[in-house]
Amino acid sequence: MRTEIFLAARYIFRGKIRHLSFISMVSCLGVMLGVATLIVVISVMNGFDRDLTDKLLRFNYHINIESENREIPLEVIEKVKNTEGVESATLFLQTQIFGKINNHIFPLVVKGIDFEDAAEREIFSRYILEDDAGRDGFYVGVGLANRFFLEDKISYYPLDKKLRLKDSPIKGVFKFGLYDIDNNYLITGIKEAKALSDNYLLFLGVRVKDPFKVTRIKEALQPLEKKGFFINTWMETNQVLFSALKLEKITMFIILSLIVVVAVFNIFATITVKVVEKTKDIGILKSLGFSSRKILSLFSVQGIILGVMGVFSGTGLGIILCLLLEKYQFIKIPQEIYYIERLPVALNIKDILLIAFLGVLLSFIASLLPALRASRLKPCEALRYE
Repeated sequence: MRTEIFLAARYIFRGKIRHLSFISMVSCLGVMLGVATLIVVISVMNGFDRDLTDKLLRFNYHINIESENREIPLEVIEKVKNTEGVESATLFLQTQIFGKINNHIFPLVVKGIDFEDAAEREIFSRYILEDDAGRDGFYVGVGLANRFFLEDKISYYPLDKKLRLKDSPIKGVFKFGLYDIDNNYLITGIKEAKALSDNYLLFLGVRVKDPFKVTRIKEALQPLEKKGFFINTWMETNQVLFSALKLEKITMFIILSLIVVVAVFNIFATITVKVVEKTKDIGILKSLGFSSRKILSLFSVQGIILGVMGVFSGTGLGIILCLLLEKYQFIKIPQEIYYIERLPVALNIKDILLIAFLGVLLSFIASLLPALRASRLKPCEALRYE
């Protein structure tokens, strides 16, 4: 096999016709660009998935348990806390109000958090930009505050039969990084939120040690459903969104893989030209005792060498581009559509290895047809016109 590799490398980089080395380089360049493009796009899709998951879990609990009669007994809370895999469980509620600013009236969601729970208070404090600790009132999202120039107070109509305009002070400003949350939510203490209206939903918010194992924990909590409780995980709540992202990632992978397929046609053309040029050499090698299998290996190895060179350089280029995108974040995107402000990037070693394997495999397949043609040449036919 060492002889085949030596001859394959010699045939790629040397020859009677000077432009053959140039054709080899063009073949490598095509594979390199295809692999690099595929790595960058897949890494961006992984970045979307990672950033969106991270920001959703900043604001939402991993599991929400809702009671049909708006009461969650202490024994249920203790049972949930003692379930294996559960990190914490705390009550929260949601209701709505109608904000009024100038002549604009629009719905806002109010989330009531138990600020007496030290863990919940500490988690929420990470996302507070401004805080007047000694003041009552609402925390408002940074998008809402900037859009309407809110500073000291907000006017609103509670969700009640008798709509009466009320004013509440603004206690601070928060930023979770999700457009819908930062532009449509108000956050306050659970007691203050309950006092706004009798129309509210009470939940038990559960945080788990591993957010990706919530299905197993939900199964352990299934007996609660027979007692009038509804259990939803964060995966179920956002199932449509993540299914769309997964489908988009698969679609982009398939489409961009065609770039690599087109690129390996250059390798097919290069090996075909090599077979024509080296017809005399093939006849001599067979006369010296080279079997058809060795001739097949000789030319298929050429395709593998070209493919490995293209894949290696393309992988390096793709990783460098991803690192530059991650560090400098010079591509901005509309936050109201994509939930995030800048193009995210997340390198995944499994995806990179899969792309690299795909590039080498396609290069090998592209070289097989001309290699088979070369292996079937008979010595007398190869040397007849030489």
